[in-house]
Amino acid sequence: MQVGVTEENMTRVFRLGKRPDSDNPGIASRPIMVHFASYGIKNLVIESLYKLKDVDKKFKGINIAHDMTMNEILESRYLVQEAKQKEADDISGELIFLSGRPTWHSRENENCAD
Repeated sequence: MQVGVTEENMTRVFRLGKRPDSDNPGIASRPIMVHFASYGIKNLVIESLYKLKDVDKKFKGINIAHDMTMNEILESRYLVQEAKQKEADDISGELIFLSGRPTWHSRENENCAD
């Protein structure tokens, strides 16, 4: 995928779940947990996921997702709902809802770098 992430950027990599028994190996896949050195590196990987659609057939079954607790999932859903409601209620047109993490951006600051 070539996103500029090296082994040094990954602080911890391990498989989740139990190994299949030798008596009953099954085909169950075991997820891999990857801890990145910083939030920015994780975002770089997540933002580059669109590149997976052009990779070899053997990588087509890969799914990558944020590892969030149930509280984080619920909070994220609440924030997205709240942001969409604020955008719907805004008649001035100054609030813009950006995809991804809920972010408020004023039109007068459009040329500012975040």
